[in-house]
Amino acid sequence: MTRANTGGSLIGKIGSYLQIFAKDPSSTAFVPLAEAYRQIGLLDDALEAARLGTSSLPHFSPGFSTMGRILGQMGRIDEAMSAYAKALSIDRQSQAALVGLARLHLIRAERDMARKILKQAEEFHPDDEKISDMLNALELPRPWAEIKQASQLQKPTPQVATLPDKAGPSDKPGSSDKPGSSDRPGAPIPTATLAEIYVKQGLLDKAIKIYQDIITQAPDNTAAQNRLVELQKQSALQLDTSVGKTDTAVGQTETGVGRTETAVGQTETGVGRTETVASKNEQLSKITAADVTQPITAETSVSVATSTPVTTPESQNVPDDQSPLSVLKSWLTAIKLGRTNV
Repeated sequence: MTRANTGGSLIGKIGSYLQIFAKDPSSTAFVPLAEAYRQIGLLDDALEAARLGTSSLPHFSPGFSTMGRILGQMGRIDEAMSAYAKALSIDRQSQAALVGLARLHLIRAERDMARKILKQAEEFHPDDEKISDMLNALELPRPWAEIKQASQLQKPTPQVATLPDKAGPSDKPGSSDKPGSSDRPGAPIPTATLAEIYVKQGLLDKAIKIYQDIITQAPDNTAAQNRLVELQKQSALQLDTSVGKTDTAVGQTETGVGRTETAVGQTETGVGRTETVASKNEQLSKITAADVTQPITAETSVSVATSTPVTTPESQNVPDDQSPLSVLKSWLTAIKLGRTNV
C-alpha cells in the first residue's frame, strides 16, 4: 500500500513539474522533475530533463549535481564525474556534488581520494550526518584479508606419500626382500585405488600384480583377496574369448584357402583346354602351310578332279549351321586324298 502511494505521489509530482517546466523552460523545476524520473527508474527521461534544464540554466549548480547522480546510476562514471566537477566549479561547497563525487571514487575503489573529498565536505558542512557516516564507514576495520587467510589455513593440506630413500634391502633394519615391495625409488605404492585405475584402463595384468603386492604386505586383507580372485577369473574369461576368436579366424582363413585352391584347379583346367585347342590349330596351320607351299600343276589338278571327287558341304550333308573351320578341314582332307592317289 505504501509503495502504491509512493508511486502515485511520484507520478503526481512528475505531472506537476512537467506543467511548470512547459510553461517556463528556464524554471528550476527541472531538478525535482529529473529526480522524480530517476527515483521511479526512468533514467533516460531523467537525463533528458537534466540536460534541458542545464542548457537553459548553465550556471545552476544543483542541475549539474542532479545530472551527475543520474549518469552515475546509469554506470557512466566518467561523464558523472565531469558533471560533478562542473557543479563544483560553480559552487565549490556543494554538498550534493562533494558527496556524489566521493561515492564515485569509492566505486572505483579509490578510498584515499574519497576520504580526502569527504574531509573537505566536512569542513564546509560539519553537521551533515551523511558526510559523517561515510567518513566513519571508511575508518571501520577491513577484516577480509584476515578472514581469507584464516580460511586458507583451515583447509586440509593434502598429504603426499613419500618414497623411501635409495638403499639396498640390507641397508635398513627391517627392510623386506619380498617381491612386490615398493622399496625401489619411483615405484608406485601398491594401493587398491591404483589397481582399479588399471582395471578401468583394461590393464588387468597390472591390476592383478598390484593386488598381489597388497596381499603380500597385508596377508589378512580379505577384500584384496576377493578382488584378486575376481580379476583372475575376468582375465581368464578374456583369454578364452580371445582364443575362440582366433580359432574362428583360422577356420575362416582355411576356408578361404580351400576356395582359392578350387579356383586355381578350375583355372588350370581352362588352361589345359586352351592348350589343346592351340595344339590343334597349330597342326592345322602346318598342314595348310605345307599344302600351300607345294605347287599344284595342271595335271595334278586334272588327276585330282578325275580320280577323286571333291566333296562339298552339300555332298557330305553338312548342316547349314556348321562352322567354317569344319568346312575348311573337309576341303583339306579332299586335297590330301587327291595327292595320295597321284
